[in-house]
Amino acid sequence: SALQKTIMSMKSNSLEWNPMEPYVFLVGNEDHNSYTFDMRKLNRPTGIYKGHVGAVMSVSWSRTGTEFVTGSYDKTVRIFSVRKEGGTAAHGSNSTGVARDIYHTKRMQRVFCVGYTLDHKYILSGSDDTNIRLWKARSSEKIGQLSSREETSLQYRNALVSKYEHLPEVRRISKTRRLPKFVKTQTQAAIVQKEKRRRKETNV
Repeated sequence: SALQKTIMSMKSNSLEWNPMEPYVFLVGNEDHNSYTFDMRKLNRPTGIYKGHVGAVMSVSWSRTGTEFVTGSYDKTVRIFSVRKEGGTAAHGSNSTGVARDIYHTKRMQRVFCVGYTLDHKYILSGSDDTNIRLWKARSSEKIGQLSSREETSLQYRNALVSKYEHLPEVRRISKTRRLPKFVKTQTQAAIVQKEKRRRKETNV
């Protein structure tokens, strides 16, 4: 019999171990969320990562173990960071649970598999429109060698963002991502349903 077990509310479609933390694994679930678990304490997840409006079909850790990518039935690829300020992986209260980057195209259909390259600079995705796509792990990063001037400019911009990230306007700009209309509609519908459930429970 199994040493331990936990029962999810819906079917899990993908599971992968963290390459840098041998006790931590990641699960992509049919309930639109991804979960990180510590195998020593399976009674509850160490992190819940939300945002998809369709089943999470595939998950993959980067080789650094500080971020992962998910592919979903909602036709998007999302990158979640689990890094805290020291550069090490964070779970639970130290991670936001919100994707730092979202990739999609007009022609891309439901995504069934995703994976990082070994240098964790690129991501591959496979969807049921028969295409395999290659994405940058960091969308703003330039491909190839940076000149000293470009490197200085990039460091300066990053320093400015870090300095002023507490301001609401800067936070909003840095977190805003363009989404397909279908995903926006489904997200709004999910928010309305959640609010209805909350009101119903309050009235009981």
